[in-house]
Amino acid sequence: MPRNSLQVFDPDELEDWFRPSVNHLKDELRVRYQNAVAALTAVLTGTSTLTGAADANHLCRKRLKAMAIRAPKIAPDGRPFGYRVCVPWGTYCAAEPQHTPTMPRRAGPHAMSVMLRCQPKIAEWVEAYRHPLPPGPPPKSFGRLHDKVVAELKRLDLSQYYPLNTDDQGRRALLRYLRRQRIEVEGYDVTDVLSDEPTAPSSLWDAFRGHIFDRTEFDEHRIDVEAVMGVALPNGGIAKKKITMLWLLAEAEVESRAIVSWLLRVGRASNNHDVADCLARGLQPWQRRELTIPGLEYAPGAGMPAGLPGIAGALRSRCVAMDNAKSHHALDLEQAFCRAHDGVLLLGRPHQPRSRPVVEQLFSRLEQGALRMIAGGFEPATRLGDDKVSISGFSPEDHPVQLHLLEELVDVIVANYNATPHPALGSLSPLQYLQMRSQKLGWSYTPADRELGAREMGSVLIPVTIKGNYKDKVMPHVNYLYVKYRSAELDNRWELVGKPLYARIYRNDLRTMVLYQTATKPVGVLRAAAPWAHTRHDETTRKLVHQWSKQPGGLKLVGVECAIQAYMAFLRANATSSQQAVDQLARLQQQHPTLQVPPQKPMALMDTEIRAPRRGWVSLDRKRFR
Repeated sequence: MPRNSLQVFDPDELEDWFRPSVNHLKDELRVRYQNAVAALTAVLTGTSTLTGAADANHLCRKRLKAMAIRAPKIAPDGRPFGYRVCVPWGTYCAAEPQHTPTMPRRAGPHAMSVMLRCQPKIAEWVEAYRHPLPPGPPPKSFGRLHDKVVAELKRLDLSQYYPLNTDDQGRRALLRYLRRQRIEVEGYDVTDVLSDEPTAPSSLWDAFRGHIFDRTEFDEHRIDVEAVMGVALPNGGIAKKKITMLWLLAEAEVESRAIVSWLLRVGRASNNHDVADCLARGLQPWQRRELTIPGLEYAPGAGMPAGLPGIAGALRSRCVAMDNAKSHHALDLEQAFCRAHDGVLLLGRPHQPRSRPVVEQLFSRLEQGALRMIAGGFEPATRLGDDKVSISGFSPEDHPVQLHLLEELVDVIVANYNATPHPALGSLSPLQYLQMRSQKLGWSYTPADRELGAREMGSVLIPVTIKGNYKDKVMPHVNYLYVKYRSAELDNRWELVGKPLYARIYRNDLRTMVLYQTATKPVGVLRAAAPWAHTRHDETTRKLVHQWSKQPGGLKLVGVECAIQAYMAFLRANATSSQQAVDQLARLQQQHPTLQVPPQKPMALMDTEIRAPRRGWVSLDRKRFR
C-alpha cells in the first residue's frame, strides 16, 4: 500500500476515464502529457508512491498530488475529470468549495468561479458562450459577453465587489476561466487552447518573407557564465567580485541566419536605450577592431552584413520582430525606429519564443560553440533538482573578466560565425548567401548617409521649455535629466523664456543637445553645465548617478571637476559591500576602459611642489575656461 492517503482504483476503472485528444499537440507537449498520464496511473493504481512516480516521469511532486486529488472528482459534464488533469497548463485547478459561497471582495484564486456560483444568471450566460477562443486577442463576441456581465453586476449594485472593483473589471479573469473550462469539458479539442500556431496564417509573416532583409529577429539572452571582475580599490589592491548577469542582445537576419548587430550589457536586465543602441549598430558601416588580446584573430572572410561591399552592406530590415518586453514598448525606441530605421516593428506575444526561431537557435549555437568556454561558463540544469554543470573548466576567480576585452572576443566570435558555412545554407556562409542574393535584387532602398541613420537611431526628439528670469538675471537655459544646459546663443534671449521648443538629444552622449525653434530652424547647440561636460556619458549612466546622489550618505557632486570620474571613484569605494556598485563599475569599464586607473593617494603637504608666480605680464587670452 503506498504511503499516502490517496484513493486506489482498479486499472480497468481507469480505462473508462475520459482522455483528451492530443493528436495535434506539439511534440514537447505530447511528451509532457504522456509522462503525466504514466505518473498519475502509477499513483492511482498503487504501484508507486508520489515521490517515486514524480521522479520517474520528471514531474513536480506537488503538481502530481494535485492531479491525483482532482482526477476522481466529478467534472461539470457529470464524469470524472480523469486524465484531463494531465494536459499541460490545465492541472492547477483546485476543487470547488462545498459551503454556501458569498460574493468575493477582492481578486484572488478562483474568485471568478465563486462569483459565478453566486450569480446563476451570469453563470448561464457564460456556460452558453460557445464561440472559438484561439490564442491572442479575444473576438468581439467575448467583449459583448463581458459588457453584458458588467451591466448585470452594476444593476445589482455590486460595484464594491469583485470583479467591478478591479481595473479591467474581470475581463482577463473571465477569459482565462472560459479557456480553462474548455480544457476540462468533453467536446472541446485541447489544441484550440494550447496550440502555439494561430488558426489562420499571419498576414505580416506572409508579407515579410522570401527575400533577404524582409525580416530580422531581435532578442536578449542571458549568457551562461558566472563572471568575476577585478575591482581596483582606492587604497590599493584588487578585490574580486562576482557580476550579477551578462546579457547578449542580437539581431539576426532570417533568410541568411546572419547576425546583423549585437550588444553586450551587464546588470539584471536591459532597457530601451540598449535595444536602440543594438539596432543602431546594424545601420552603421562595420570595420574590424584593433585586437589587443594575444592570439585572437578574425577568420578569413569574417565580418558583419554592414561591412559588405556594394548594396549588400547598405540593406536594412523591413520588419524587426521582437518579444513583448516592457522596454520594447518605450516611446523613445518607437520614435527613433520610425524616424531612423523605417519598416515594421513587430512585437510578438509573451512567452512564445518559437515565434522567433532563428534568433533563439542562434543563441543556442553561440552558447554551445563559444560562450560557455569562457571562464565560469556552465550548462543550466534541465531537470528538477539537478545542478548546473561547469563547462569551461576554468575558475572565474582565477580569470577575472574585463568587459572591454570581452567585447573584443564577442566581436570576433560573431564575425567568424558569419563566415562559417551554415547547415541551412548548404556550403555557403551567411555573408556569402547575402552577397549572392543581393545581386538578384531588382531594387532596394539604401540610405544616402548610413552614419547619420545610425546616429539618429540613438537620438530622441523631446519638447523642452526655456527657463530663465530677467528680474533675477537668470540667463535662459534648458533643464534635462537633472542637469542645466546653456549656450551663448541663448544669452539675453528673454523672448524665448517660457516658450516650448524642441531639443535633439543623443542618448549615448549627453554633454550636448541641439535646440530647435522650428522643425528646420535650429537655435544652437547647448552644453551641459559642470561637472557633466567633461566626460562622455549616456542616459543610463546619468540616471544611475542621480539615484546614488539621492541616497543618504551617497555620492556627492558638489565641487567635483568630472561627475563620471567621481562616480567611478564612488563605485570603487563601495564595490566591496554593494553588488549594484560592482555591476555599474563593470558597465563603466566597458564604456571607458582608459578611466580604470584608481586615484592616487593625496600627497603630503611637505611633498607638494611650491609654485611661484611669474614675473612680468601674465596673459590669459589663450586660456580656455570650463
